[in-house]
Amino acid sequence: MSATGSGGPGPGPGPAMGSGSGASNPRKFSEKIALHTQRQAEETAAFQEVMMDITSTRVSARRRR
Repeated sequence: MSATGSGGPGPGPGPAMGSGSGASNPRKFSEKIALHTQRQAEETAAFQEVMMDITSTRVSARRRR
C-alpha cells in the first residue's frame, strides 16, 4: 500500500527535477563522471593492494615448504 501511495507523487517531481537541472546541465555530468572516475581509481587501488598481499602470502608460503 505504501509503495502505491508514494509511487503516485513520486513520478511527478522525478521527471521535472531530472529534466530541469540534472539532465540538461553538462557541468553536472562532468562532475558525476569525475566522481565515478575517482571512485573507480580508489577501488582499483584497493583491489591491487589486496592482490599484492595475496601474492606475497603465496610466495612466502611456497618458500616455507
